[in-house]
Amino acid sequence: MTYLSKKNSRPGFSLPEVITSLAIIVIITAIFLANYKDASKRNDLASSAQNVVSDIHLAQSYALGLAEYNGDVPSGGWGLHFDNTTGNSDHYIIFADINSNKRYDSGEEVANSGGRTIYFSRDIKVKEFNHVTSPLDITFVPPDPITSITGGAGTSTEADIVLTELGKNTTKTITINFLGLTEVIE
Repeated sequence: MTYLSKKNSRPGFSLPEVITSLAIIVIITAIFLANYKDASKRNDLASSAQNVVSDIHLAQSYALGLAEYNGDVPSGGWGLHFDNTTGNSDHYIIFADINSNKRYDSGEEVANSGGRTIYFSRDIKVKEFNHVTSPLDITFVPPDPITSITGGAGTSTEADIVLTELGKNTTKTITINFLGLTEVIE
């Protein structure tokens, strides 16, 4: 009859097993964090583009709803102003066109009257415009509202606003036409 001898062993892991497990966890965490940061930046660009589209619709709604600015309905309607010159490409302005010139003029964006300046997320900028030159003003004149797209060199029936993320080669293009229809293009 043979007896099986019991080894003097304790339950647990050896030091090499623990080190190997920790190394695998560290590698997986590093890969996850790198992908998370990259995805977050892509989401910032997509989110910024969608916010522009939402604000274009907001200006349309203001014009359609005859929203007042300083107690009066602006005769030129409501609009958005974009400028991609140095120092201006990190924001855009929602404004009331009080003098009906279809362009943004200083003082037409007072916050407590409905206008405002919106800054993009960090590293997001207006790269360029297609079909128009800078600056770009998009206005909606009540009651229809009639869409007017005015660039630095005149009017157009459509415009593309190209947003970019600094340091990356990624862009999002927002297109708007003379009917006021907008969309984000990859």
